[in-house]
Amino acid sequence: METIKLYDDYPYEKEFSAVVVAVKDDALILDQTLFFPEEGGQTPDRGTINGVKVKDVQIDHGVIMHSMEKNAFQVGDHVNGQIDWAYRFSNMQNHTGEHIFSGLAHKHYGYDNVGFHLGDHEMTVDLNGPLDHEQLRALENEVNQAIYENVKVTCRYVGDQDLATLDYRSKKEINEAVRIVTIEGYDVCACCAPHVKRTGEVGLFKIISAMNYKGGVRVSALCGKRALNYLQRDFDHLEILYKLLSANQDSIVKYVTALEEKSRQLESELKQVTSQALESRVQGMHGDPDLILFEQDVETNIQRHIVNEMMEKASGKAGFFVGNDQQGYRYIIGSKHENMQDFLKTFKAIGAKGGGSPQMITGFIKQDQATIASYFQVK
Repeated sequence: METIKLYDDYPYEKEFSAVVVAVKDDALILDQTLFFPEEGGQTPDRGTINGVKVKDVQIDHGVIMHSMEKNAFQVGDHVNGQIDWAYRFSNMQNHTGEHIFSGLAHKHYGYDNVGFHLGDHEMTVDLNGPLDHEQLRALENEVNQAIYENVKVTCRYVGDQDLATLDYRSKKEINEAVRIVTIEGYDVCACCAPHVKRTGEVGLFKIISAMNYKGGVRVSALCGKRALNYLQRDFDHLEILYKLLSANQDSIVKYVTALEEKSRQLESELKQVTSQALESRVQGMHGDPDLILFEQDVETNIQRHIVNEMMEKASGKAGFFVGNDQQGYRYIIGSKHENMQDFLKTFKAIGAKGGGSPQMITGFIKQDQATIASYFQVK
């Protein structure tokens, strides 16, 4: 027998009574429940039954199973359930906000919602068409306008005859009774989840990010208390930056842009100084068939440039190793006189990994300097 879904008719109730009709391992099946299961892209409700934590709620062919932290229940037990109302209401805010957003995207651009996920900390919506920054901002403003208007939200099951004449959205084929959520003037969509009674209860809709996804766009957004918490954290971070940079909302971008440019300039100057210092060291090298250098932190392009300089002076090999004995070394080894691929075969005996040409090889080795140096003819 299917479980009676109390959350359909009483989404604002926080407690309920029920009878245990089956016990399976750690799961309870009740005759009726307020607990919304994991369904339709949304996480399940949280709460307790007779004070015992409900770990998970799943549905299978209309039967709702409550996985319990401890299960000492018996068939026939009369129990009292209590849902985590703050979590339930937050899900309701976010899900209703998503319906408004998806409905407007469909109305203005003809896009379908082809993927939806409402988790504990994020909500994502996948649309099957692209949207740029300006279009997303316009949709965000319009969703919030719908919230300000505080229009009615209704949820009802619709019979086959009425359904055939109804223009509504649906993310998938439905082979059971169809529950329609209508947001007056904004959306009509099939949905199994609890929703708020009026759009004003959504509170706030904020797009957090958007990315190209499978030819369309994946939008990450938050509503209500979750959106407020996110914006408050952002504001706290900005307040710190304002103080550090002696900036305000109008000047922060200018200050950060100037810092970024200064950072690029200093990085370029540092690279130049590093390269010049290494070149000076190479100029002082002489007397050994092989030349070898060890450094902690040098960019690959500078490393390669220095190896080329060393190759001009070496009658054997020129090797530059960047890293340390603990984490290993990124190496570039070259020669105008020896076959580096033949050398690599020998070098691999101590764990070297890499490849290259007869003139130059590159790779990684996790060994100490002394062991590495033993493969070079140096004093």
